[in-house]
Amino acid sequence: MSTGPKWYEVGAAEYRQMRQDGKTPLPGATHLDSAEDFSIPSRDPNRSIPCRILKPENGPVRGVYMHIHGGGWVLQDEKSQDPALQGIANATSVLAISIGYRLAPEHPFPAGPEDCYDAAEWLVDNCQSTFNAPLMFAGGESAGAHLTMLAVLHLLQSSNSKYSSFDFKGLLQHYGCYDLSWTPRVYTFKRNPCLVLDKDLMDHFLEVFLPGMSVEEKKHPSVSPLYADLEALRGRLPSALYTCGTEDCLLDDTVFMSSKWLMAGAEAVVKIVPGACHGYIIFPRDATGSGAEEGMSAVEEYIKTKIGQ
Repeated sequence: MSTGPKWYEVGAAEYRQMRQDGKTPLPGATHLDSAEDFSIPSRDPNRSIPCRILKPENGPVRGVYMHIHGGGWVLQDEKSQDPALQGIANATSVLAISIGYRLAPEHPFPAGPEDCYDAAEWLVDNCQSTFNAPLMFAGGESAGAHLTMLAVLHLLQSSNSKYSSFDFKGLLQHYGCYDLSWTPRVYTFKRNPCLVLDKDLMDHFLEVFLPGMSVEEKKHPSVSPLYADLEALRGRLPSALYTCGTEDCLLDDTVFMSSKWLMAGAEAVVKIVPGACHGYIIFPRDATGSGAEEGMSAVEEYIKTKIGQ
């Protein structure tokens, strides 16, 4: 991360193109021929939500996994994680559908979350008829884990009993950001050069995702799920797998959110990977010292356990 410009120095749109062209420290996405483009209707007329489907290549579909990508609410898209999602699909027999929600700064809050709410409701309504398999899992990485948590709480708090009673098999929450006013470790975690993510990058992401929002506004549960009243949802919270590396400024977020999940009577399976940095789970599994193999194995074991394999 010591080479190349930061995204806010060149602008989000240009940086997205630079990453795709392989001109940033983190490599561009690898697009697989096995992936399929798909779209889900949005709440807005004449607009749909682009998605990406990865099906198991070695057998029938047992269930569906709603995936929400990371990237600080600014970078990446639904095509960013084909290899990782194809690996999960092949290992667990779930169909992965990645949601291409709108990004800041072009579309600040609440645009991105609303796309995730629309996608979640549509999948609850249509998953079985469209994919011949039930919606079982939801999850994502970093900002995607944050948006997943907001989307799941949106369903559970809905006035429509079809959504509020929906029973996920499990959530896959990887190094998520759950308090957008920042947890203590965001301030104390310092590595030189930056180790994928630090407070400087997070501050710039937040400036465009939540423009003009006060600290108190950032603590509202609709923004920061750490402040949600989980006790009111006791008995309805799904199991969740929380993972994070020890070399991540968001480690407190994982520890705090998983603890609140447990306090509300839900199952929280917590996997802290020694030496792993932010984003570790989407690194190549054979990357020595990355923790990717350890983290992805935990994901596969968790999914298999929940669907009875």
